[in-house]
Amino acid sequence: MLIRDAQFALRLTKDYTDFLNIFPLWHKNYQRAELLSDGRVHFIFERDSPQQRRVVAFQQIFRPSTGMQETSKPHRMDLSPDVQALFNELISRTRTRGLGRKFEYQTSPDLIAAVRPHFQRRLDDNFRHPESFQLGGYSLGEFQDFYIEFLTLCGIHEYLCYPWKEGGHPVPESSLVMVKPRSSWISLLTRLSGLPKQTCDKMVADLTLDPRPGKATGMSIHPFVPLYSNDQELAVAPQFPLAARTDDNILRAYSYTSPGAFSGENTQKENILRRKLQAANRLFNMNGPIVLPDGSTDIDLLIEDAGSSTLVFAELKWIRKPLKPPERLVRDGDVDKGVGQLKVVRHYARAHPDFLKCRQRIAEGIGSYAHVYYLLVVCDHWFWVEPEDSFAILDFQVFLSSFAESTNLQATIANLLTYSWLPIEGRDFRVEFIPSAVNGAVIESPTFMPTR
Repeated sequence: MLIRDAQFALRLTKDYTDFLNIFPLWHKNYQRAELLSDGRVHFIFERDSPQQRRVVAFQQIFRPSTGMQETSKPHRMDLSPDVQALFNELISRTRTRGLGRKFEYQTSPDLIAAVRPHFQRRLDDNFRHPESFQLGGYSLGEFQDFYIEFLTLCGIHEYLCYPWKEGGHPVPESSLVMVKPRSSWISLLTRLSGLPKQTCDKMVADLTLDPRPGKATGMSIHPFVPLYSNDQELAVAPQFPLAARTDDNILRAYSYTSPGAFSGENTQKENILRRKLQAANRLFNMNGPIVLPDGSTDIDLLIEDAGSSTLVFAELKWIRKPLKPPERLVRDGDVDKGVGQLKVVRHYARAHPDFLKCRQRIAEGIGSYAHVYYLLVVCDHWFWVEPEDSFAILDFQVFLSSFAESTNLQATIANLLTYSWLPIEGRDFRVEFIPSAVNGAVIESPTFMPTR
């Protein structure tokens, strides 16, 4: 009965979610709607164009020529025979309880130690913000130490659920969610991470979901879900933290609880992107930031390749992915701001072609270079901007990967501007308008799907 009720609630919630994602933008005149003859409301996503669809598909992790989404499976650990033996031993000692297919177990320290490096590598690879970033009582580096242990526990639990799929055994639905008293979570994570108890207490509190209406949250951001009003019994669905981008989500949570403090700390994003590019390739002459003489704006990064007679003016933006529909308006405004700043740079550079040479930033006047590009290089969230008059928009990670291997800057930029790294509709993805119905109202909204 509980499973059936949960499945019904999930189906209903999904349809309501489609409405909640669509209507805020429609009310703000940001999303266009058409009323069909049968009463359905057909919504077209904003900025719709073939190129914008490619961008949206790219941001949903579709890639060229794969015909499918690239989805990470963090619970699918590469197990050595020794680690598999530890899991087999734990499975043999796992006890089932009652008819609800619950199970209970006590994880050995040896298994935790064996699984931990998998999540250590994962967080080391994915953390993009400085460990010194302060989160109101602890640093991002301390949070990483805490979260490695949390993900290790989640990964072990999720792996344990899979053997029940084999040999006709049903998945233990009643044990898919981990439930412990708050004090037990804190005690366990304190012991495993070696951090002070009060620090772990603060982290668990910061990661606990607030179910009150209007709170911008979700189980990827706040994985601890209170089961009772006193918040002393906390449930965790492992698949949510395992699939989430950890550092982005704790920063998002901190920005919600302490927006003023977050703004004060979060001032170094462009510096981080600039340092990554400077460290990626020492072959070219790079400068930045460079304030324009009239003080109107600055050049985030200037890249000079004398060999190919190429000059790149780069405006760097790290724009957080929007979680709620109204956030998209603000984030799109940040992209528009970057476009405007880069156009100011282009206008000044053309009106004063010798100012960088006079400052000894480049060898020649701007007009002496055969190839001059003005690039808006954006991390995480951006939309299609039509290239024009040496101006274009590029994804930061794609730019970084190509730039790191470049020996000819002009050839690298020319290749990036073909946008062959974006997926193609019909080959790599397709768009379906899928109906959602709630209380007799039916809407259709676009969903990006793998090609058949």
